Amino acid sequence: MHLAAKEGYFAREGLNPEIIVMRTNTGIAALVTGSIDFTTAGGSAMRAAVNGAPIKMILNVNKKADLWILAQKNIQRVEDLRGKMIGVGGNWGTQFYQVLEALRPAGIDKDVQLVSTGDVANGYLSLQQGSMPAVALTPPYSILAKRQGYRDLIHTGDVIGVSPTTALVTTKEKLEREATTLRRVIRAVMKAVDFAKARRPEMVQFIIRQYKMERDVSEAVYEALMDSLNPTLWLTDQEVQVELNRIAEQSKGKVSAKPPDVADFMLTKQVAQELAR
Repeated sequence: MHLAAKEGYFAREGLNPEIIVMRTNTGIAALVTGSIDFTTAGGSAMRAAVNGAPIKMILNVNKKADLWILAQKNIQRVEDLRGKMIGVGGNWGTQFYQVLEALRPAGIDKDVQLVSTGDVANGYLSLQQGSMPAVALTPPYSILAKRQGYRDLIHTGDVIGVSPTTALVTTKEKLEREATTLRRVIRAVMKAVDFAKARRPEMVQFIIRQYKMERDVSEAVYEALMDSLNPTLWLTDQEVQVELNRIAEQSKGKVSAKPPDVADFMLTKQVAQELAR
């Protein structure tokens, strides 16, 4: 999204977006009330849609979990986290559930205490300060922590199947009434993604400029982004159903929603076909 904004992809579609960083639950509430037009919090938005929020995912950037669990240097194995606190960027959101799911194979998902750090930047700081035995981090913080010698215990993407994280989510009303504008937004994002995939040196340089990182860190961030990227930018009904099944399991309740209730990738597929001509 930042690449599309900074490099003029939105502007070439006649759009002038304002990108606002906000907590996931705040963003979803703002979307529902019409204060913003989109949220990028794919997994949490899908949970909100299951619970009746009139929103749908229309494009999916990452369908692979991009979260790493890193621990203090004296912690050797995943099992050593039993009985300990793990910092997570949010309460009962996508990252919260990803951590629990990733810990399940080791049999300790019920024997840890997940504590909200507010966001991953705070989680990284708490790891450095020693106030948390382990934290869940996304790039670039996961990469910085690994380079500083903190123990890399789990990459959730290696344990969890399909898990839609970054996405474009809008309201059902906008989907019905503003299809032309949505197509322009989708086209800008698609072109930015194509740029990122095809032009590694320029993308690494963008990361250096945008986030004030050293080149080797930026290159590692780029590789992590490409590893979790959804090549089609949409999900099949079967992949959406995987997430719905996960939500049902996590909530310990029956989920009546079907894939078309929470996601509609028709516009994304149409734009992809147009760009391929």
